[in-house]
Amino acid sequence: MHAEQRSILDALRNHPDKINGSRLYFIRLDEDDHPSFAGKPYCTICSKMALDVGIAEFVLSHREGICVYNTEEYNDLSYQYSE
Repeated sequence: MHAEQRSILDALRNHPDKINGSRLYFIRLDEDDHPSFAGKPYCTICSKMALDVGIAEFVLSHREGICVYNTEEYNDLSYQYSE
């Protein structure tokens, strides 16, 4: 289970009234647990789950800077991802 899925389930259990319209902050950690830059949106499971529960935005830290994605845009990009 991805951390995003776990955080969504936790929010549904503990704060269901605060999910709709919320932001999900994605932080990637390196092997030493230090924050590192995120890649492009790619996980369709997490993006679809966030979209289904009403999360409004995904926030990622890219090498180019912080990027705020509308969840629909993030979901579309995750389906376009290829390595």
